[in-house]
Amino acid sequence: MAPARPILALMVSVVLSLGAGAQDNDETAQRLQDIEASLAEAAASRAALGEEAGAIADELDILRVRLLASEHEIRDLEQSLTTIQETLAALAVEMEEREQELTVRRDEFATVLAALQRLALQPTDMMIAMPGSPTETQRTAMLLASVTRGLEQRMTEIETAVRSLVELRDDMTQQEIERERTLVLIRAKLAIARYTVASKSDLLSRIEQDDAVLAGRQNELSREAADLKDLLLVLWTEAEQQSLAQSEEMAAAMDALAANRFSAQQGRLPLPVTGQIALTFREIVPEGLPSRGIAIESAPGARIITPYDGQLAFAGTFRDYGHLLIIDHGEGYHTVLAGFARVHVTLGQWLLAGEPVGVMPTNEADGRLLYVELRRNGDPINPLPWIAAGTSEVSGG
Repeated sequence: MAPARPILALMVSVVLSLGAGAQDNDETAQRLQDIEASLAEAAASRAALGEEAGAIADELDILRVRLLASEHEIRDLEQSLTTIQETLAALAVEMEEREQELTVRRDEFATVLAALQRLALQPTDMMIAMPGSPTETQRTAMLLASVTRGLEQRMTEIETAVRSLVELRDDMTQQEIERERTLVLIRAKLAIARYTVASKSDLLSRIEQDDAVLAGRQNELSREAADLKDLLLVLWTEAEQQSLAQSEEMAAAMDALAANRFSAQQGRLPLPVTGQIALTFREIVPEGLPSRGIAIESAPGARIITPYDGQLAFAGTFRDYGHLLIIDHGEGYHTVLAGFARVHVTLGQWLLAGEPVGVMPTNEADGRLLYVELRRNGDPINPLPWIAAGTSEVSGG
């Protein structure tokens, strides 16, 4: 129910003399508090990101040290394998030389042995008939026997050397197999470690990017806070200049207004503009913060009305809100409207419920969303429970 017009006229005459500085002051101070809270949240987020980045950086340092150690180990193993392979090649050459020598000695041994066997098979009378004296023949036999013993000893030495070479070759071949197996394992671990380092480095890069975004947000909030502090200073100065003792007429007018308390209007208010609810209270907006109000999608050029009686406490443009109206309904309740193409009211004007205050844009590019906040004692509250049943509909999607 709207208050009587004589009461409104009385309040207009008194309130206009006081000005709207207090309402501006409260709203701006609340906005400043919200920004400072956002700054604190951003600082806490950056601190958490810093701790995470520090832990990842420490882990990367350890992983890089391990990578370097693995690289050195692989290099040592590769050098060891090269040495073993060179040694095996040299052993193969030496074994071939020894085997060739053994073959020669065996051939010599066979020749000498055959000569001794022929001498042994000669009859005594035939040996007498042989050229040379018997003494020379005996000496020849003794010489052949001595050569045979020397050849046997040399062949034994060569066979022993060949067996040693075979054992050494087998041992080094086993070492080669074990080192190659170890090398495969280390290379596999190295590949995993490199992947881990790459993943951690990518994660660290993303954290640094997130931190840069937060830092930019902090700077933006800090600048806005500075602007709001300047605005508060201006509003406080105006309030001091316009501060007057509240008259008995003002008290009487406020008492009359209390008979039509805003707090009794829950579930009875119309939407400020005809349309669908496109954004709900506390819904996360693209900036990542919860919405403090709702948004209504309207038809082009739709008329905007005040949802309830009150005084226009603020009318003007502010930052990204565009045309902004703040209506004081008393009892600490304020309605904030933003998104106008044009406004039809002036600061300090008293408004009745349903009274037109402006129109929505007609151009599609300018958007057709009316942003609505309902605040009590400076704190945003959900406007939807205050809207009359059947007048609001949440759009799908």
